[in-house]
Amino acid sequence: MKKIFLGSLLIILTLLWAQESDPGRFRLINADRLHMVNLESGQVLQLNGRVHFFYGEIEFRSDRAVILDGPKIARLSGNVVVENDSLHLVADSLAYYRNTQVLNLGGKVRATQRTSQGFGRRMEGDHGIYDRARDTITIWQNVRAWDERENAHAECGYGFWDRANGYAYLIEEPRIRAGLQDTLYINADKMEFFEEERKLIATFNVETRTQDYHASSDFLIYFANEERAVFTGEPDFYNDFATATAREFHLYFEEQKLSRVVLVDSCQVYFAAEEQDEKKNWVQAANIELNFVDGKLQDFSADLDVSYFFEQDQDGSKDFFINSASGERLKAIFDDDNKLKLMDMGGSIRGSYFFENQP
Repeated sequence: MKKIFLGSLLIILTLLWAQESDPGRFRLINADRLHMVNLESGQVLQLNGRVHFFYGEIEFRSDRAVILDGPKIARLSGNVVVENDSLHLVADSLAYYRNTQVLNLGGKVRATQRTSQGFGRRMEGDHGIYDRARDTITIWQNVRAWDERENAHAECGYGFWDRANGYAYLIEEPRIRAGLQDTLYINADKMEFFEEERKLIATFNVETRTQDYHASSDFLIYFANEERAVFTGEPDFYNDFATATAREFHLYFEEQKLSRVVLVDSCQVYFAAEEQDEKKNWVQAANIELNFVDGKLQDFSADLDVSYFFEQDQDGSKDFFINSASGERLKAIFDDDNKLKLMDMGGSIRGSYFFENQP
């Protein structure tokens, strides 16, 4: 008898609310206990235990809920779950403002989406706002994000996600780990992601590092489709074999491993003749290109206003010598042990060569 009475009451309440408002605006599916009060400002519906209802097109679940019909506000608490098309929201508490279509979320907020390509995406933190009219999500304090397609994890203090335009940005010490574990780390003052182009822009105090290299600059643009990164704003690059500066860097990757570095304008590279040696040899040129295999420097080439300095220490069968020269182009090749194998310069060569043969 109790179940029959409760079921009938739920149906009557749903019909009453539907008649007094737009069709489909509020539809109660379940609640273990409910209480309705009529006030001058409108009806107040209190729901407790396994609460489940629709408010417009949005589906809500929680442990407790209060629906204020006059101001058109729904307040939920305890294991809050919201379903809205491809978006899934969870939180400890929520306030939904029907007129503005804004949802304020608090405590262990998590927003999850399954994209049209079937990839998962998530952003979570301590507080959040979902603006349904604009289809934007803002989450702040202890923010963490994840993108399945990019295989990327992010952390920051404040995150904004514009689902309608496929755009997101992170501020307050954002940091990203992308690819496999220990593959790519990026820190910056601000990071922006453009979904359609699969493009990441990091601005100011940018630090990028992997097991193979470390780079810093004022700006970074990473094109995921092309596996290419562009560093501008006084960029620096270094790894175990070379240190480089230029006005602009272009880094190319193959399967997330560094394969090529192109330096543009006012380029300077310091390199070691052998692995673990001091980087006391250098090349200057308008343009320089370095090629890597499995993280090791394979060769580099330079052109336009090229000059270089190379010093070889005496070691076993090798004699000490110093060579410095300038010309139009330069090619250097390294062997599998990262020892300098060949240096070849061409075009209007001018230079000096010092050789010391110890008996």
